[in-house]
Amino acid sequence: MTRDTQARGAGAEDQGLTRQLAQQALSFADGDVPADVAEIARHCLLDWFSVALAAWDSPVVRAVDAWIAREPGAAQASLLDGPRVSMSQAALVNGTASHVLDFDDAHLPSRVHPSVPLWAAVLALAEARNLSGRQAMAAFVAGVQVQSRLAAVMGNSHYGLGWHNTATLGTFGATAAAARLEGLDGDRLCAAFGLAATLAGGLRSVFGSGAKPLHAGRAAANGLMAAGLVRQGLESVDDILEKPGGYVQVYAQDADPAALARPPVPWELRRIVFKYHTSCYGTQAPIEAALALRGQAAPGPDGQVEVFIEPQYMSVCNIAEPVTASQAKFSVAHMVALALAGRSTTSDAELAGEGLRDPQVLAWRARIRVQPDPALPRAHARVVVHGPGGPREQSCDASQPQADLPLQRRRLLDKSSVLLRARYRPAAIEQAQQRLLEFDSQAALGDWWRQLLGDLAQARR
Repeated sequence: MTRDTQARGAGAEDQGLTRQLAQQALSFADGDVPADVAEIARHCLLDWFSVALAAWDSPVVRAVDAWIAREPGAAQASLLDGPRVSMSQAALVNGTASHVLDFDDAHLPSRVHPSVPLWAAVLALAEARNLSGRQAMAAFVAGVQVQSRLAAVMGNSHYGLGWHNTATLGTFGATAAAARLEGLDGDRLCAAFGLAATLAGGLRSVFGSGAKPLHAGRAAANGLMAAGLVRQGLESVDDILEKPGGYVQVYAQDADPAALARPPVPWELRRIVFKYHTSCYGTQAPIEAALALRGQAAPGPDGQVEVFIEPQYMSVCNIAEPVTASQAKFSVAHMVALALAGRSTTSDAELAGEGLRDPQVLAWRARIRVQPDPALPRAHARVVVHGPGGPREQSCDASQPQADLPLQRRRLLDKSSVLLRARYRPAAIEQAQQRLLEFDSQAALGDWWRQLLGDLAQARR
């Protein structure tokens, strides 16, 4: 079943990239989402909500919240702490908050953090229009599909050139999600992609600063703007991906246009992975390997710890001597040192406090040498501790999604409880978690969302 009125039975080879991408966003009905994909979408919302609220009092969120307060807007959508603002303001603040801790989910093939630009946009628009949970779920799934499939076209060079895929490709995903909720057809979604292309931006060179989470909020707001402006009649080009001087040609060097039509197109949501350590995904495998070695091996007086990672992560998360929590999240050496020293890698409060100055952590960090290993696949790592009894080695593969969805749910509920316990009483957390995992059964998402946020506000410690 398709909602794309422009398909006319033509094969993908007869259509440009922009129209192919639009068709993929609109090619399934709201009720067509498979059961396992729907369950993963629920997990994504639970995780997104938890990491966003846990960062709510951060300086980054305070700054963005103070900025929107200078430009009061219509009360259309809710900030996560309750106040209602305009749709784009809610998307900006909520999206930024959800990426502050760098603890959100990831889609490794696309190098996109899928939930942060999408849920912020979807919830803002669904609340304002009081749409159903099933519509919101389908919009989220379509957004993941679009940003993931576009990444396959753009190739690794897009990221290699210095672009932050969550910001750039996330803008396209948020546009697709908003377009479904706005009821746009294929022609108008193509035009919205034309606007998304000219709005999208975000550089990796700002990683380690508050500008990185701002990318996620800006992408969410960009998506609402692109779809909303087309709905209001603004014209744009409808072939932005394939045209000379268009998005693919300008933003990628090794593009693969055939990737979009290559069958079969899977449900990309099935490839989402979740973080259980509050740092860049490039640090997850090294941390897990170090945790497996903790207590088993210690370096001698002159001993060294070698950490081998994928070469591309050397320019992403290899800050040697971080002095802020944001920098620590992008420091393989520091996160491995925390793990080896027995300190928490899941508590952002500890990461921002004593963890940066702990003598034992600093002593471990001084012994750590991070090296690239071209033989390592994506999101793999190897840690070697050289001690008096000889070297001890541990490898880890953090690239694969969890196949056991009930186990994934339990781990994410535990993570959520840890993140939220400083703000809310346990009973309130448990109730909110249960409601979030039932969002797609709601007939009027706006009423449900405001009630959930209002109840949590009353339960604040």
